[in-house]
Amino acid sequence: MNARTRAEATSSLVAETLRSWGRVQLRARGTSMLPTLWPGDVLTIQFRSFEQVETGELVLYSRRGRLFIHRVLRRSGQGGDAVLITRGDSMADEDPAVSRAQLLGAVTEVDRDGCRLTPARRLGLGRMTMAHLLCHWDLLRRVVLRLHSMPRDARPDFDFACRKAAS
Repeated sequence: MNARTRAEATSSLVAETLRSWGRVQLRARGTSMLPTLWPGDVLTIQFRSFEQVETGELVLYSRRGRLFIHRVLRRSGQGGDAVLITRGDSMADEDPAVSRAQLLGAVTEVDRDGCRLTPARRLGLGRMTMAHLLCHWDLLRRVVLRLHSMPRDARPDFDFACRKAAS
């Protein structure tokens, strides 16, 4: 099975699971949501109707057989023509509009190395600055990802939110 076919099958399976059971857990793989989400984070996604989604939420949607999790910036349009405008926290540009049919659910919990977090609806100044730097400075992104891939007990602990929740 090639990568595209596997991605399409995964997307269909996740969509069906959310419709049937209302909840699914996925492991984050990409870097577009740094520093909010890190590769390896386990995300709990709950089904959400288009009307239930709020600005600032992290939503899961499917486009051309691939799954994406990005932050809702705003709504656009009216009624049946309404769409969501999203963007990854460390991405420079907004995504193409997300339609009702593409929306699958919203991230309600992040499990990072045994620490459970609720994703914030807004980025604080520190995280916003870090997201901007990670977007525009490839060397920094590679260094931070290398540090993150180290065994937990050998790497610096930069995740203050997780440290607070654990104590």
